Amino acid sequence: MDIFSSKNFVRISLVVIVFLALTSITLGILYLRYPESAPTQAGGTNLPVLVPTIATGPLVANPTTVNLVWFTYIPKEEDLRKVAENFNFYILIQGNEDQRDLMIDYGAKGPFIQYLEFESIQDPGSCADEPEINQVTAFVGDFCMIDEEHPDWFLLDTKGERIRLVDKDNIWYVMDPSNDEWRAFYLERIKLFQASDPNWSGVFLDNFPLTLAFREEDGDIPAKYPDDASYQAANQGFLRYLDENYFSPNNKLLIGNFSSRNDDSDWTRHLTYLSGAMLEGWAIDRPDGYRPVKRWEEHMLLAEETQALGKTILLVSRGDRNDYELQQFSFASYLLINQGNAYFRYAHGSVYQEVWLYDNYAYNIGEPLGPRYKEGDAWRRDFSNGSVMVNPLTHDVEINIR
Repeated sequence: MDIFSSKNFVRISLVVIVFLALTSITLGILYLRYPESAPTQAGGTNLPVLVPTIATGPLVANPTTVNLVWFTYIPKEEDLRKVAENFNFYILIQGNEDQRDLMIDYGAKGPFIQYLEFESIQDPGSCADEPEINQVTAFVGDFCMIDEEHPDWFLLDTKGERIRLVDKDNIWYVMDPSNDEWRAFYLERIKLFQASDPNWSGVFLDNFPLTLAFREEDGDIPAKYPDDASYQAANQGFLRYLDENYFSPNNKLLIGNFSSRNDDSDWTRHLTYLSGAMLEGWAIDRPDGYRPVKRWEEHMLLAEETQALGKTILLVSRGDRNDYELQQFSFASYLLINQGNAYFRYAHGSVYQEVWLYDNYAYNIGEPLGPRYKEGDAWRRDFSNGSVMVNPLTHDVEINIR
């Protein structure tokens, strides 16, 4: 029998085609019924093992869903490329311009903003000593000039003495936020630092007090500002002066790191003349780790309300590097509230210069499909490629990727 006759060849071809079609259908059914699943942890969380990422290449993450902020300390030289490739918002100190520009060469888009102390200036010890460069009085002789020629720039307590702050071996003095000459000096130094350097996108004001709480603790109530209302009015006036005379006209960012906050209304009132603010200790904090449910929910609302005002919020959750459950809880909380203008970092305040990267930063969860919603004691949010659930009572977390 000639199996290669035209009729037999057609029959064999038809059999092969039918066989391949049936095989494809069977495999498709098996795939749909038994999809490949990610490694699963207790509680139904579909997650790979969480370990700090040490890869030299960038994490692949959705830029809208996950935005990371680098805060203050310059990373080690060998980590510059890693920071450039994985972070989206950078706060650095003047003097770090060379490292900043190298990160730009590595592909960092920024923004890069310059750290400045807001509340006080340092006494370096003598008129010939180098001062700290994280302040507007960054040049040799600045403090002595102000001390001798402008004593009215200093804020005095009810005893008529300058309000002094001690930070380890450094002595700092609180300045009067409503003094017109001090405001003008502060702004001129900002212009000096920023105007000649196009790679700076703005300024980060650290230690911006919202109330007199810290002064009350130290017994140093300013004679000029006996209550929160008067002190807040002076600080808000200072912000308005900076914003109207430089930042808004030049499209520069002005971010505050608020301290001594009594309630969340203090926060929102001070955002008027700022581009945004930072909240350290967001959602979790050392040494206790998890926050009470009420406080966690307040932090979530604060992050949402700040973005709803068109402002940026920088969220720093603090914990130990290898506490993966705490990192996962804080990061999942961030995913619940990010509307595209929130930036996140999980770190320890004593080692901000270390680069901690986690696998969950690169999860392809997609775009949010809506805001978070309540589900029993938990909160859930749906994404185009998965969902996130956080229970602030039990601390259970689910990050599910389809």
